[in-house]
Amino acid sequence: MASHRFGQFLINSGVVEEEDVLNALEIQRRHTRKIGRIALEHRMLTMRQVLDILDHQIGTHKHFGEVAVELGFLLPEQIEELLKIQIETRLKVGEILVEMGLLGDKQLATLLAKFRELQAREQGAGSSG
Repeated sequence: MASHRFGQFLINSGVVEEEDVLNALEIQRRHTRKIGRIALEHRMLTMRQVLDILDHQIGTHKHFGEVAVELGFLLPEQIEELLKIQIETRLKVGEILVEMGLLGDKQLATLLAKFRELQAREQGAGSSG
């Protein structure tokens, strides 16, 4: 089975416990900038539009971006751009685990290299079948 998440790779490798990864993911979630905030910072939306989107979002299971597109405030391409910014700027699980004192910088670099190598092998095996 493919290992698509670095945190799961670390657990499977016996480097950290599942609870450690869950704690790191919670820290990541709490510190990840919201799409609406990023849109405001990049002047893609006004505060009024963000509030309208949030108001329309209440009681639905729709994501902020879905509602923004439905209301005609943003294009799907703009949502993709905002999501890319969000992903690029959020804290990484490995970095959080280093901050928590559970991994060292050099250990993280080594583990990331192994993880990427594993992913490359799995992708190669998946495309040849």
